[in-house]
Amino acid sequence: MSEVWRLLDTGSLSAAHNMALEKVILTARSRNLVPDTVHFLQFSPPAALVGYHQAVELEVEEEYCRSHGIDINRRISGGGAIYMDEGQLGWEVFARKDTPGIPKKLEDMYCLLCESAVAGLAKLGVTARFRPLNDIEVDGRKISGTGGTEIGDALLFHGTVLTDFDVDTMIKCLKLPIKKLDDKQVQSFKERVVCLREVLGCLPPLPVIKKAMAEGFSEVLGIKLVAGDLTGREKEMLNRELPYFRSEEWVRGQRSQLQDSSLVTVDHKTPGGLIRVSLLLDRTRHRIKSVMITGDFFAYPKQSILDLEASLKNSSSDPSELRQNVCSFFAERAVKIPGIMPEDFYDALYAAISRADKLAASCDTNRE
Repeated sequence: MSEVWRLLDTGSLSAAHNMALEKVILTARSRNLVPDTVHFLQFSPPAALVGYHQAVELEVEEEYCRSHGIDINRRISGGGAIYMDEGQLGWEVFARKDTPGIPKKLEDMYCLLCESAVAGLAKLGVTARFRPLNDIEVDGRKISGTGGTEIGDALLFHGTVLTDFDVDTMIKCLKLPIKKLDDKQVQSFKERVVCLREVLGCLPPLPVIKKAMAEGFSEVLGIKLVAGDLTGREKEMLNRELPYFRSEEWVRGQRSQLQDSSLVTVDHKTPGGLIRVSLLLDRTRHRIKSVMITGDFFAYPKQSILDLEASLKNSSSDPSELRQNVCSFFAERAVKIPGIMPEDFYDALYAAISRADKLAASCDTNRE
């Protein structure tokens, strides 16, 4: 007999409302207050969402968003900045980690849940495929990005289906490197994503899309989905959480950009995403004064990146000691970051320190 899960559809809500709801449902599931859940959601007004490990000022064109009525908010999960509007359908899976059939290994869990979405798209006549670590593609073009996080013994894995995507607005509201490219290169970027309307030649009604996706999850996960609503307890929790998720404290988070004339920032690409290190160096004492690590990766637990920053503050900038500090941090904690190894963080930090040294040396030479 199939396990029974809740099918929840909250329709179109604001970014703050949707982000608060993610925390509420995940927390409730971790406390066994609600069953495993598949959740459909949309955004109104449109929203620019940064990942948990990102800084708003580095990722979002804030003035454009404000003048065009686009919300700015932060996800409880990692990953990169995204643009969401009613032309996209969000889907989410909330489950206990010990749910039968859910793999323990993160990469395997990513694969299974993405294959569930692939099965749903197939019911719409779309031939899609999972591309590790966390994308779903149609003929090499991205139609869904995914990611996740966890609280206690419960996990959240979520993604989007690009139904009728406004790529021009996305380019304008996010700080993307393609803005420095010529028109031909920008067009090449646009061709890397695709939506249902383009694939099918027309856009099926939203209820049809949701039904197909629900059936895909049911079949691949071997579950029975039964339509349900938020519980009274979830509604109470949501009312408590919503003011915080609307606040600047949440939106800005602990990812505010370091401010200093000697700040050095480097980007380091890895299979699991981009690591961006912003660093202040005390060259006289050979110490790292402070460091901010952002990026579009997914870290479990999400607090681990803040813990890594704290452990590096006022630590040695000597390469051998830096490597030892980074390796010890990860060796002593159960941190999982799909596609990224401790060595990648060392490489990013070392590159930032090297750049800081070179810039300082150049300044010293110019003063002589």
